[in-house]
Amino acid sequence: MPIRIHVQAIYPPRMPGFGGKDGDGYARINEGVARVFRKVLRPDTEATIGYLPRSTFMTSHSHLEMLNNIEILRGVIEAEKAGYDVAFIRCGNDPAVRESREAVSIPVVGMSEAAMHFACQLGARLALIGVDAKSGPLVERNLRLFGLESRAISRRPVRLPEGDAFQEIVRQGPLWFDSPDFLHENVIPAFERVAHACIEDGAEVIVTACALYSSLTLAGYNRISGTNVPVVESVAVGIKTAEMLGDLHRSLGISTSKHLTYLNQLTPQIRDSLMAPYFPQQ
Repeated sequence: MPIRIHVQAIYPPRMPGFGGKDGDGYARINEGVARVFRKVLRPDTEATIGYLPRSTFMTSHSHLEMLNNIEILRGVIEAEKAGYDVAFIRCGNDPAVRESREAVSIPVVGMSEAAMHFACQLGARLALIGVDAKSGPLVERNLRLFGLESRAISRRPVRLPEGDAFQEIVRQGPLWFDSPDFLHENVIPAFERVAHACIEDGAEVIVTACALYSSLTLAGYNRISGTNVPVVESVAVGIKTAEMLGDLHRSLGISTSKHLTYLNQLTPQIRDSLMAPYFPQQ
């Protein structure tokens, strides 16, 4: 049987106001990300995206992330019930990763966390580049929670291309996947200006901290120009990590430690009954 990966999205299938009135831009991005999966996974591995029935959408704000995480957690729990081997949470902020690991027995992979651990095998110091200034503190929070702060550059380890011009580029997210010219003329130059500044501050590996940057994998971009510094694209590395953990979970029974941090003292039945008020019927 093929390894089955539950890919947990953080929004419903369409995002209002993104890429048109019906949010079709988000659907086009998801199609692009699915191409990344096909590029890096084995042909027989199944990666199925699970969307949220509802979302706060502005998940770079901590209080809205907290509410959104309820639906992410539900998606992961339902994936375990459906027999998936592993869950992969597809967001650079790694939302609900720790909570999901406590709630289920299958492995749960956070996108940026997986990429950061992989980067630690390629260089002594890493830096992360995102797209949203509000997400920066959330990613820095994860650096600390996942014990990787000492492996990042000390000054501003999480950065993004600055200015209104780049935010307009972000709003054109579907073009990152639809137009190679747009990617090479707009996204990569802005990305590299920040990356070179990180390298000057000691970064030996650059890690992406947003799923939009998975378009770089489709373009074959994996190194900062004029340097020997690799770019670790988090969606590609994260989904491949999920495939590996799915393999090990099935063949060797390896999964999340249930001692202390992720200990779950509840049976699934008690867990579900306690969470029922927060999971309205769809």
